[in-house]
Formats: sequence, C-alpha cells, structure tokens
Amino acid sequence: MILVYSEKTTARFRYIARLMLQNLLGQELRFTNDLEEYLQSTLPKINYSKNPLQSGVYIQSANLLFETDIFQQDFQVSEYEGEKVFFLSGKLSSLPFDPFAASFFLVSRYEEYIPFIADNHNRFAAKESFMFKQGVLHRPLVNQYAEFIAEKLLEQNPSLEIKRKKYEFVNTVDIDNAYAFQGKGLVRTVGAYANDLFKLRFTEIKDRTRTFLGLLKDPYETFDYQLSLQEKYGYRSIYFALFSRLGQYDRSLTLHSNRLQRYLKGINDFCEVGIHPSYRSNSHVSIMEEELHGLENVLNIDVTKSRQHFLKLSFPETYRHLIDLEITDDYSMGFAAESGFRAGICTPFRFYDLELETETPLIVHPFAFMDGTYIYYKQMSPDDAWNEILQYIEVYKKYGGEFTPIWHNRIFSEREPEWKGWNHIFEEMVKAAT
Repeated sequence: MILVYSEKTTARFRYIARLMLQNLLGQELRFTNDLEEYLQSTLPKINYSKNPLQSGVYIQSANLLFETDIFQQDFQVSEYEGEKVFFLSGKLSSLPFDPFAASFFLVSRYEEYIPFIADNHNRFAAKESFMFKQGVLHRPLVNQYAEFIAEKLLEQNPSLEIKRKKYEFVNTVDIDNAYAFQGKGLVRTVGAYANDLFKLRFTEIKDRTRTFLGLLKDPYETFDYQLSLQEKYGYRSIYFALFSRLGQYDRSLTLHSNRLQRYLKGINDFCEVGIHPSYRSNSHVSIMEEELHGLENVLNIDVTKSRQHFLKLSFPETYRHLIDLEITDDYSMGFAAESGFRAGICTPFRFYDLELETETPLIVHPFAFMDGTYIYYKQMSPDDAWNEILQYIEVYKKYGGEFTPIWHNRIFSEREPEWKGWNHIFEEMVKAAT
C-alpha cells in the first residue's frame, strides 16, 4: 500500500492518482490529509503538496488538480529522460514536473472543453492538440509518467512490487457499409448503375450484375476472411455496426433491412458486436437510442460497447449520452487524420466529466490508428505504414497497453486500388500482436 498525502484530496486528484498508481502500477492506495499520520507512517509514501517534508517521494503540486474551473492553461514544456514534460516543478521536487497534473490534463481531454477550431466534421482535430504541437502524439506520456513515479518509489522502497497492466490485443472492425451492391433498394441501385455507366466503369457494372445473379459474392462480405484469421491466430474481435436510417454520411443498409439484420446476427454468433452510432446521432440522443435499442432487439442481447461513426466526439455530451444509454465501454478515443494517442495513454481508463467534476463508470479504450488514417489522410503505402504499425505494437507491449486498431470490413475486399496490399499488412499485424 502507498500512503498519499495532500493538504486537500479533491475529486480530480483522487481520480488521477488511482489511474496512475492503482491501475497502471498495481498499488493499493490510502489518501490522507493528516500531516502527523504521513510523517509517522512507515509505508511507501508520496507527498503531493507545495511543501517538501522529511520523508517520502515529493511531488510538488501544480494548481490544476485543486481547481474547479475550466480555462486556458498556461504552462511551460521541458524534457526529462527523453520525454516531453509540462506543469514544471521546483528543484526540491523528486521530479521536475507534476506528473499527476500533466496526466490529468491529457486523459480528461481538458483542452477539448475549451473553444477550438473544428475540422469540417466539427471534430477536435489532431493538429489542435497539445501533443501534436509538441511532436509527441505517438508517445503514451501518461504511461511513461507513471513509470517515472515508480522509479522514485523504488529508489526509496526497493522491496515494493510494481504490478503493471498486462498487454492485450483486441482487433476491432467498423461496419460502415455492410454491402457494396446487395440490399440497396431499387432507387439506389438504378442510380448506381447510371453513375457507373456515366463514368464508364464497366467492371463495376459487371460485378454488380453478377452479384445480383448470385454468381459473385458481394465484395464487402469479408467476415469469413477475418474469421479464418481469428481462428488461425486466436485473437478476439469486436465489430461495430452502423445500424441507422440513411443519411448523407450514413450510407449502409437501413436498420430495417432484413439482409443487414441477418448479416449482423451471423457475426454475433462468433464475435462481440457493438453499436456504431450514426453521424447524426452525435447531436441527437433520441436517434442514438433508436439505433442502440434496434440493434439489441435484432441480436437479442444487451449491447454495451460503442464507437462513434466518423469518430465524432463532443465533450462531455457524447459520453454523457452513452452513459445514459447504459453503454459501459467506448472505443472512439483517437484521431482520424493522425495516428497516435489522443489522450496520451495506451491503456483503458474511466471517463472523468470535467463539468460535473466526477469520475464516471464509462471505460474509454484508446486506439492509436485506423486503416483509413494511412490510406486516405496520409496516403501511405501498406509497406510504409507497416513500419509505424510495428512501432505502435512494441509501445503497447512495453507499457502493458490494450492494442485496439481500427479496420473496416470493406478494406478487406481490396476492391479499390488504394486498398490493395492491406490484407497482407493486416495478417502481419495480427502475427506481431498476438
């Protein structure tokens, strides 16, 4: 057990101390505001205050964890043992920065509560983030900051046993569009034929016709391929299904489609299925509720996992909606245009509602990359992307993270020129990750 002293134990400090010391380092905690208890204790201990005491690891506290307002933070950035650090401390502190304040700033998504320049989908863009501007988006700083604390604790308590998280690989697949041709209805199908003819895409016309005649499997029906690899290498997968009404950015089959319902039932027989709330649902909780309950009724299960379509997150509204709908786990924490760690961490953590100043039961599962980031935003070749993917896997293994990459069922078809070669990279990733 570690004794943690502070003059005042706030909700913010209790939250981040538990995350770093308990969840990441496996330590039981006892909080105290009693100075005499701290000084007399023989337990491994941390002094988190403005004043150095006679014993324990001294972390000079910044103001952030004792505030209740949300405002633009002004802090300097430095380096310590090769890592960028901020919320800098004085010379008497055991570390030259406040790892608790810095980590809380990152995992709470503090900067996303402050007005920012949104992208064309009204999202917080990677280039707006502190970590991107510092060139460290690829680093799980919170995990490393916890390691810095562990080093200082072990210096004073060599027999202390650090129990780090165990690395885990969970593949995730988004089903934005279950079928390339099937089930689109007469109007959409006629329109697609006309568009193909206008653009002289005769191969597309041929494949569409052969699919309708039952001579060719729909190209986007790639689940059998994915399942064969899952059985071969023994990993777990979660599928996030877009189950909505049609919209500008919601182009799968409608939630009333019998074909889509049968398809998702088949996947649910072998893998866990979560909801992929539609583009429109992000600002309308009633739409999200319709989609979630509709999917639950079709699968006859309680759906408890979610990932936002287009990764649309608005703090704190999106996560409050998920909590209200009894979603327990969200997998949206990452960027579309850049790979890396949006919240500066590679392990799951509970969402902290900054406006309500409370830790919630919603568990956030951060991801480092998705296929579309490399294909559409960075326009990288599969081989070039592989080097970066492998580096991320090594980082996850080093820190005992939960590796949850994002893939899309349609990419596995390798139907488009930019999709070719990615199945090989996917299998190489699986072999390296398992």
